[in-house]
Amino acid sequence: MKALLVPFLSFGLLAGCSSSVSVNPIDWFSDDSPPKFTVDIRAESNINPNVDNLPSPVEIRVYQLADSEAFNQADFIQLYNDDQGALKAGLLSKRYLPSVMPGETRTEIIPANAETKFVGIIVAFANYREANNKAIFTSFGHRSQTITLQLDGINLTMTGTED
Repeated sequence: MKALLVPFLSFGLLAGCSSSVSVNPIDWFSDDSPPKFTVDIRAESNINPNVDNLPSPVEIRVYQLADSEAFNQADFIQLYNDDQGALKAGLLSKRYLPSVMPGETRTEIIPANAETKFVGIIVAFANYREANNKAIFTSFGHRSQTITLQLDGINLTMTGTED
């Protein structure tokens, strides 16, 4: 009798652990992770030449913006010295990236603000008056994106794609 009772009780206990919640197999493959920006940085070995014409590290700032007007109207030094004042209500968030060394290649992951419509970038080249040191990218909002920053001499080039 014990031999029949133990398997029967074990089966009953296991049945009590089952759930009536169904899982859609398609959900296994969906990506519900919050949107993000992947920033791929590619610095040539000649970036940011100093007074001796030797390459130097640069600072990069990433701005998530609700509109592009203030960023487009501000010059580099206004953004560098008082980004909050220059961008006002259009500034949703900013991120200071670690200095980029000459010849360095790296990737930064930045969580995206749901309200972001534009991503602005400034690069602090020593010769900021002559440099191409700011760029803006139109965001796809709720989707993750990859932004590629190419640094060459005193020039910033930015491209972006949807992930």
